[in-house]
Amino acid sequence: MTRLLRLLAAASAVAALWTTSALAVQGGAPDGNDHPYVGLSVFYDAAGNPLWRCSGTLVSPTVYVTAAHCAGPEYPGAPQPASAQVWFSADAPARGDYPGSGSCFGHIGYPCTGDATGIPAADPAWTGVLPDHDLGVVRLATPVGGLGYATLPPLGYLDRLSTKRGLQDTSFTIVGYGVQVEGPNVQVAVPVRTAGSVQLQGLTDLDLKTTASPGNGTGGSAACFGDSGGPVFHGGYLVATTSFGEKWCNGRSGSFRLDTAAAQALVTAG
Repeated sequence: MTRLLRLLAAASAVAALWTTSALAVQGGAPDGNDHPYVGLSVFYDAAGNPLWRCSGTLVSPTVYVTAAHCAGPEYPGAPQPASAQVWFSADAPARGDYPGSGSCFGHIGYPCTGDATGIPAADPAWTGVLPDHDLGVVRLATPVGGLGYATLPPLGYLDRLSTKRGLQDTSFTIVGYGVQVEGPNVQVAVPVRTAGSVQLQGLTDLDLKTTASPGNGTGGSAACFGDSGGPVFHGGYLVATTSFGEKWCNGRSGSFRLDTAAAQALVTAG
């Protein structure tokens, strides 16, 4: 891919992200309660200042999977997140206790609380340079129940899928809280959990590449800023986490594979 962009508002404070208006997953539709274990996370530095927001997925009562550029330094020299809060509401702004809703927006340390809090950790191999090892987790302080959990795929699942079905008829569901419209001088971004469909374009040892471009895509959807760390589903499995995309969120993006032994070891580590 050319002109790779992190699907996160690079180096922007969370406060700046709430001042625009939006949905998530371009071309998608509100997810409702189809994936209640997919959440929106806000990451904070050691002083409690908000750094950025991302999406992610519960895979157990205490493990929330996201991207390394969310759970760790977004790029070389960026701050190291020290904590995270996660919301699982499908329509986060309606909660009234959400950063940007008015009740806690702009306060140092954000006196509002999410549904869960925890300590973020990026893959130790993450260098801050995409697409290298862009996988992270948040180890939650208190178990989260009642929402269900995503299931990791069998090892090598995507390789077998590509071999059996080919590239042109394999579709995936993406879910996230990111930007709905992105273009020159335009950004629309209300944090609502949204789902859409994309199609397999190719595989590397680390990444699943998908497209939603006319003639190749299946649902006209695209991951965008704020969808970072969000899930990519196929066959009931969480097969990858959203990582990067092209300029203006034009439909082609890459996600970090979760069907490898290394990825699953990081996720399931104590």
